[in-house]
Amino acid sequence: MTTGMFRQKPFALLMAALSFLIFIVFSQQVTADMFAWFKKTEVELSPEINGTVTLNGNPVTGATVHRLLTYSDKKFNDSTTTDENGRFQFSVKVVKLKVSSMFDTAVTQNLIVEHADDRTEIWTAGTTNTLNYESIQKLLSNMKCELTSPEMRLEIPRGNPQSPPLGIASICTFEHDEVILEKELWK
Repeated sequence: MTTGMFRQKPFALLMAALSFLIFIVFSQQVTADMFAWFKKTEVELSPEINGTVTLNGNPVTGATVHRLLTYSDKKFNDSTTTDENGRFQFSVKVVKLKVSSMFDTAVTQNLIVEHADDRTEIWTAGTTNTLNYESIQKLLSNMKCELTSPEMRLEIPRGNPQSPPLGIASICTFEHDEVILEKELWK
């Protein structure tokens, strides 16, 4: 009796097998998307940075410049020292992290100059998910930081033209200040 039943319904069995196969394929894709946040992704936390530190117009030699970067609760800190002309440089900082597309993640960049028992914040930027914008790369490519300058609030474009501008605080001037949309004294 069971042999006859299989002969009578080959189309139904074929459709059931095909449906099962389709279910397996699609459920694998859903599972892959759902657990993608377990995989590590390369994230650029900071572009290359080139700058000069001065005090009353004179180069500051031997100052320590700290780069403090965060991605969610992960911290990445490094430092360098200014040369005899007050220049400093940081290379691009790329890290492998678990990135979730389901949640917004706080990302920050801070540059602090430590000189003669003073700590001066020269650059602060923060937003969610990424700070990898062409405008940030341009500003940080050549910055001049006079330690006596007042702190300014800058607005620059983000990567997505529909997004509102990004606010940054800095005491520096920039070779590529054409990317700054608005600048005002920090109050």
